[in-house]
Amino acid sequence: MKTGNIHTKIITYLIIAAMLIGVIPAEPVKVSAAKRPSVQASAYVVIDASTGKTIYSKKAGKRIYPASTAKLMTALVTLKHLKLNKKITMTKNIKNKVPGDASALSLKNGARYTVEQYLNMMLIASDACSAVTLAVETSGSISGFCKLMNKTAKKLGMKHSYFDNPMGLDRGNGYNKIHTTAADMGKLAKAAMKNKVIRKIVKKSKYKVPKVKGAKSFTIKSTNRLYSSYKFNSNKYKVIGTKTGTTNAAGHVLIATVKNSEGNEVIICYFGAKTTDALYTGIKKLFEYTFKHHKFENEAVPTVTPKPTVTPKPTATSKPTATPKPTATSKPTATPKSTATSTPMATVTPMAT
Repeated sequence: MKTGNIHTKIITYLIIAAMLIGVIPAEPVKVSAAKRPSVQASAYVVIDASTGKTIYSKKAGKRIYPASTAKLMTALVTLKHLKLNKKITMTKNIKNKVPGDASALSLKNGARYTVEQYLNMMLIASDACSAVTLAVETSGSISGFCKLMNKTAKKLGMKHSYFDNPMGLDRGNGYNKIHTTAADMGKLAKAAMKNKVIRKIVKKSKYKVPKVKGAKSFTIKSTNRLYSSYKFNSNKYKVIGTKTGTTNAAGHVLIATVKNSEGNEVIICYFGAKTTDALYTGIKKLFEYTFKHHKFENEAVPTVTPKPTVTPKPTATSKPTATPKPTATSKPTATPKSTATSTPMATVTPMAT
């Protein structure tokens, strides 16, 4: 083989190799996203409160029991039908409708509290007697009130939910029809936290029930332990609700709303924890993970303001070009006089300047 051909082939191979290096991109470096924390829950949904969109979920469509988080629906329905300053008397008949193992305050028979006061006792201390009192006052009976609960659920798009009592009790107390899903309870939670009265109540870590005729004043504490034994770092996060619940069938449940220091708000509906500790450590992990990794739509993207273009100054030597003086207009050629014997000549048209 001739030396010239060898050199030509080598050069050709080098050119092809260079072309391939430019065309074929280097393999991208894979960056593994942080793994979502493993928590002990049968179902949950994590919601961006500002958009209402679900960020993360686990078995959101699974049928579950709501426990006392159902009292958020009781509050919504009550507020549509009763005025906050309306007074209602606590009676023995109301107390008889509440099972002995239900969460209840020792309210005195004959004590008259306002609707707003009953709502505080129901949502902060999870008082079942307050829930029944509001239900009966609204509709005359528990069954009548439940019709309103299910009507409201339908309007909220809670297609896989049914309520048969205003307390959130389930099969352990003979209420066998009540059921929901984490996704449906997310819809209820969003509606509840948009209600100014409910939002104001569930933000409280405690509440002083005022003195009324026949009953002394007393203070109740929130059942939400994010306000007490499972507090967040207050410099980073602020708890602003929402509702706890516990039954044997439902397990430990919590719908919580938390806002971070940037003003981003997240709602988590968490169901089926086996212990109190598993409930609160699990939901805190989800909140911290969400605030760290989720891109909130209302977060401002920093913009770089372009610098104004500086017009260059004219150099010392550059002078404005002088306007050239107009050249002298050429005079039209004079028409020669005709001789006596010749015919007149045609006029010569002058040229344009």
